[in-house]
Amino acid sequence: MNKIILLNCYLGKLPWYFDFFLKSCETNPSIDFVIFSDDEEEREIPKNVKIIKFTLEDFNSLASQKLNLDIQISSAYKICDFKPAFGVIFQDQISGYDFWGVCDIDLVFGRIREFMTEELLDNFDVISVKDSFPSGYFLLFRNNSIVNYLFEKSKDYKFIFTSNDNYCFDECGGAYDEVISGINILDVPTETESIHHVLVKEQNNIRVHFDLFIIEGTPGKIKWDNGILSYKNEYEVLLYHFSSYKNNIFAVQKRWKKIPKSYYIDKYNVRKSSNIFFAKWTDHINPNFKNFLFRTDMFWSKKLNVTALRNLEKGQYSYMNRTVFIGKNAKQQNYLCYENLENQFDLTQMIFHSKYFFNTQTKHYYRHEKNSFSQVFLDGNLIKYSKL
Repeated sequence: MNKIILLNCYLGKLPWYFDFFLKSCETNPSIDFVIFSDDEEEREIPKNVKIIKFTLEDFNSLASQKLNLDIQISSAYKICDFKPAFGVIFQDQISGYDFWGVCDIDLVFGRIREFMTEELLDNFDVISVKDSFPSGYFLLFRNNSIVNYLFEKSKDYKFIFTSNDNYCFDECGGAYDEVISGINILDVPTETESIHHVLVKEQNNIRVHFDLFIIEGTPGKIKWDNGILSYKNEYEVLLYHFSSYKNNIFAVQKRWKKIPKSYYIDKYNVRKSSNIFFAKWTDHINPNFKNFLFRTDMFWSKKLNVTALRNLEKGQYSYMNRTVFIGKNAKQQNYLCYENLENQFDLTQMIFHSKYFFNTQTKHYYRHEKNSFSQVFLDGNLIKYSKL
């Protein structure tokens, strides 16, 4: 059997969903996991999981040594760009394994070996569980020198690794909309060459497999039962990615002292009971009521016209390859422009929801973030625009 080890580097307090991640690691005893973390909380760890104390300073020192570059990143999130190089940076941990991989901790695993079969592992060198681009949250690499040093095939890897900015190097350089729509990554203008560019360019030298083994978003109807993860009681899946759920404004952050042997992941809640009444409340009644309150707040905020938004910094903000511009008019009220800078949409602060503001023309609403803001959709999901 091919030996597999999965690596993660998470700096900061480990979040609520980490316990769900650990429980699903435990039910995959033939896979080893190593987590580099500076969290000090004592917790029960499965036998196949190792947590190594690690800091951002440790990462900078180790990455500089292994990559022969001056690495001085200041944000833990930037480590995502280094994932394709983990086989070199953490080479001492992967000795003796046939495959090493990267995985995030906002995951719940099903039966990994049910999808990472011996046939698949024997016939491919890099395996993505997303069909349109490399899945940076779970990506497997054959443990040999050719594959481990693939990242060096990018003409930009030195620039990316020595910069503090994030370039989505572990996936597709931010060109998500384009590659999901079916455009070849090599035909998409991107700021830098990502690992996706490399995998496509090197397809005659290495064997790459793209497939869809996962569930994302907030679809609900997911069940985890003693290590088996299923959707609608019809399809078994490799993993569920909490990426949208954890940021959704309607979602409940479930904190259990002990993760049960079986539970359900609804759109906005995680429950032990099989009683679907709870799902109807959290997935439909409660979100509809909250959206009604937001619409009411927008109506009165616009009608009274006393809370023009003025505290957003002027400049460009981006989400992946999308860019918007925040400006100020003669009255110092913030306005928003999309790609056509001639169309300016005034922004107004909500009266009753102090963390939120809205576009008075389109009725889109947004949430204040640090050095950024997030657009909120009716289903509670967010897209975050960060200051450039």
